[in-house]
Amino acid sequence: MKLYKKKWWKKLFQKKESPEKIDTLKDIKAIKEFLNEIQETIKPLKKEVDQLEELEKEREIANEKIMHINLDTQAEVIDKLIERYDYLKSDVDINSLRIRKITKKFLINAQKAGMKDLVKEKKKDDKWLMRW
Repeated sequence: MKLYKKKWWKKLFQKKESPEKIDTLKDIKAIKEFLNEIQETIKPLKKEVDQLEELEKEREIANEKIMHINLDTQAEVIDKLIERYDYLKSDVDINSLRIRKITKKFLINAQKAGMKDLVKEKKKDDKWLMRW
């Protein structure tokens, strides 16, 4: 048997994995901040969508000479929309990870408190398993 596979060798030199520390209150605070800031993020998005709608209405009645200018302007607006939606999606993804950690910590706390039925029920629920 190779030396690195021996049990005593692993005990001495294998990296010990510590459980992930979850600061629930810190995560909740970050989620609250995100929800407060999302209003500021949505306002420019609404303006750009309104602008895109107006440009599309103009395109439908525009002649060929103006069509290229209209489409160039639409491309600029769409670029801004894509960029803003990308930021928004990233923020939402980060906060969904925070919700997962909070859920994991809740289940651990409920298990420690002896609420085995609740934990068992929630582990069967797809929403609680975050399969979305």
